[in-house]
Amino acid sequence: MLLLVSSQISTFHIIIALVVFTLTFTLITTEKLPNAIAAMLGGFLFVAFHIISQNEAVEYIDFDTIGLLCGMMMTVAIMRKTGLFEYIAIKGIKITGGNPWRILVVLSIVTAVLSAFLDNVTTVLIIVPLTFAVADTIKISPLPLLISEILFSNIGGAATLIGDPPNIMIGGATHLDFMDFIINNLPIVIIVSIVTFGLLSIIYKKKLNAIEVDTSKVDAFDEKRAIKDKKFLIKNLIVFALIIGAFMTHHIHHVSLASVALGGGFLLMMITKEDPEEILKEVEWPTLFFFIGLFVIVGGLEKTGVITYLADQMIVATGGEAVKASQLILWMSAICTTFINSIPYTATMISVIENMGEAAGGNIDSLWWALSLGACFGGNGTLIGAAANIIVAGFTQKTDHPLRFKEYLKIGIPLMLVSIALASLYIHFRYFLL
Repeated sequence: MLLLVSSQISTFHIIIALVVFTLTFTLITTEKLPNAIAAMLGGFLFVAFHIISQNEAVEYIDFDTIGLLCGMMMTVAIMRKTGLFEYIAIKGIKITGGNPWRILVVLSIVTAVLSAFLDNVTTVLIIVPLTFAVADTIKISPLPLLISEILFSNIGGAATLIGDPPNIMIGGATHLDFMDFIINNLPIVIIVSIVTFGLLSIIYKKKLNAIEVDTSKVDAFDEKRAIKDKKFLIKNLIVFALIIGAFMTHHIHHVSLASVALGGGFLLMMITKEDPEEILKEVEWPTLFFFIGLFVIVGGLEKTGVITYLADQMIVATGGEAVKASQLILWMSAICTTFINSIPYTATMISVIENMGEAAGGNIDSLWWALSLGACFGGNGTLIGAAANIIVAGFTQKTDHPLRFKEYLKIGIPLMLVSIALASLYIHFRYFLL
């Protein structure tokens, strides 16, 4: 029987590992099963076929990533109750005076900033309902605003370690900390943001500015109503500032990011006297189990030698040169994550880059930034490129303005390619010419 095969790695194990990986990837991409179920099922099959043992499976799970995600989910679940995010968005809209193009810019900036410090899914869940309300009030199509918000949720998420799942995973697997991501990624995020606004202005500005808006309806929005309890808000802001401060000074105190995030989450829960049962219900447990399953699968691929083989092939293709390797990883990551989920791709590539580093014996930091930017910016290519994209599109399906795959593709692909071209120049200039 298959389950009685020796635990020694054989051709049989390699074939089974590739079959299970391909099956899992297909289920995730096509959404035939919920992502968590697909990943955990794949992980189970790796153990069931003795590709890895249960103890090895546990060792492959990156609990730093799991803890960081869980802690931040707890914190965001509590902060969402303050009304702060709605306050910021409404205040920004009122500053525009009801001008549709300015509203697009403000909502996009708010989305980018929030995405840098919250996960993208939480950001769009906050911004999208407000966008529909604004668009309905001033009688415009919400699609230009929503498309821009998708773009900037992924662009802004690239700026920090906690902004996008690929960055969280890279941070958990490397020596790179919170400030490293800001120092290395923020400059290109700002450049890409400016260029993206410039291109969006060519596409939308004239059309949006031609719309006559009843500014009195915009003024009717009352941001003060969003904040119902100022003391509750202050407590949240203090703890959140402590968490971000601890992230930024990680190189001094060396407390793991997972410990900081979990400690901050429970501290906030204690100070605000929120019911732990209610807050823990808000944690996206399927997402955490999705990560756990993926770590086990990638661990199995690593043990069978598949990861090492891929790393060797990339070294051959690039001649072991970091310059060529960084460009290959950047563009490959962008193209792949345009059509498949960035999380399993990133999990696989982390192991590939680690093996490349061991083989090359050199500094591979530029490869991590190439993976980060490629995976984050690549998500802008299509509506299935990132979870935030899918959620925004889902919001529109039962409205009078459904966002269609082809409609988004016409804007997403060109702007994504421009952002990757800029990232390509940035990586080459910053890490190999300076």
